[in-house]
Amino acid sequence: MKKLKGKTALVTGASRGIGVYLARALADRGMNLAIAARSGGDLQKVKTEIEQKGVKVLCVPVDMSDRAALPSLVDRVLQEFGSIELLINNAGMEKGAAYPDCPRDSVQQIIDVNLTAPMLLTHMVLPHMLAQGEGHVVNIGSVAGLVGVAYNEAYAATKHGIVGFTRSLAATAEGEGWPVGFSCILPGFIADTGIYQDMKRRSGTAAPLLSGTSSPHTVVAATLKAIKRERLEVVVNPTSFKALAVFLLLFPGATRWALRLTGSIAWFKAAAKNTK
Repeated sequence: MKKLKGKTALVTGASRGIGVYLARALADRGMNLAIAARSGGDLQKVKTEIEQKGVKVLCVPVDMSDRAALPSLVDRVLQEFGSIELLINNAGMEKGAAYPDCPRDSVQQIIDVNLTAPMLLTHMVLPHMLAQGEGHVVNIGSVAGLVGVAYNEAYAATKHGIVGFTRSLAATAEGEGWPVGFSCILPGFIADTGIYQDMKRRSGTAAPLLSGTSSPHTVVAATLKAIKRERLEVVVNPTSFKALAVFLLLFPGATRWALRLTGSIAWFKAAAKNTK
């Protein structure tokens, strides 16, 4: 989808982290925005900032784990703007812990927010995109969707699911000739914001070198490029992670050895130990 100006984007998880940066960038390109997240107060601050760029902004406080609330979110956006050309499923959460110590309700909430909500929102928005003859869906995944991470089983499982979901949608779109694009953005740690900042604080140190960090602006640039060029999958990481990912796909039995050697397991353990 090459032209963005004057069109409408729905961005979830837009009250903090990379969601705020994505919303700003889309507003800079003239898109009207519907921003959704659980924190109404933080959303309102983002709305006030973005409106100064001369675009329309709809602020919708919603808990992404509440399936019953999702249809109302889509309905409100369509009532306000009449169309949704771009859906960015960005909302996400994690809870570091040894898996037996992770509360079952937390496991379910992570699945609901990270995987179920993107799948349901896409299911609701896609018919409108098909009817209007254009659209693009972006799922914000993680390199954890390619290589499992210790002490974050539910998070990694949902990100693996998002990768498979996006790949399958793209394959169906090819078979059906849909005029809709699908992209999955797979960042490593995003510096100075969001989940990484929380984990860095809990662990007491920066992530291992191999994990790498990318600036929010780098992730935003990769996302915009994926939308305009209809790229299916983009790994955003400044290190040799891609080579490691390919190696572990070929030799999955080496996963524990490789992650231990790189310091990844110890780092995630330290972050999990200090999770409240």
